[in-house]
Amino acid sequence: MLTVQAALELVHRHLGTSPRARHSIFVGFVMHHLAEPLMADGTLWEITGLCHDLDFEATADDPTRHGLLAAQWLAGELPEAALLAIRAHDHRSGVTADTPIANALKLSDALAVISEALGDRTMAVLDNPDAEALLALEFATRPYLPALLLAHSRRLGITLPAVARICALAPPPC
Repeated sequence: MLTVQAALELVHRHLGTSPRARHSIFVGFVMHHLAEPLMADGTLWEITGLCHDLDFEATADDPTRHGLLAAQWLAGELPEAALLAIRAHDHRSGVTADTPIANALKLSDALAVISEALGDRTMAVLDNPDAEALLALEFATRPYLPALLLAHSRRLGITLPAVARICALAPPPC
């Protein structure tokens, strides 16, 4: 299995120091911290988060392949559950998965995009009793983002304030 260091090297090889590389590092961090309350393997979840977008640039012209190519590259390096989560993290691939690691990856990926957009206001929005309404207002043109965040946090049984606390510790996503 890949190590965290080897996964970081893959991120830098495929994504350089781009915003997508920083996004992947953020997702890996969040994944690691989501694993803890679910008693899952934090290292495996972190590696999955780090590697989920390795093929981002290679599949830019055909987003239906996004995640599929990365999983192909990682075959034999990660367990099937992690590869399935990577294949299923973008709905355009046509692959679906409803496992804890797949739900955590979708939550983490949506959280990264939300955090990129909200910047310093992320904590205030997520840790607010009216978080759902605030997210709906902030992302009126992209309602799928809060929907993903909320659906997968509920599936995992993790509250938005708990997500906010993880997000507060994470490196900036962009």
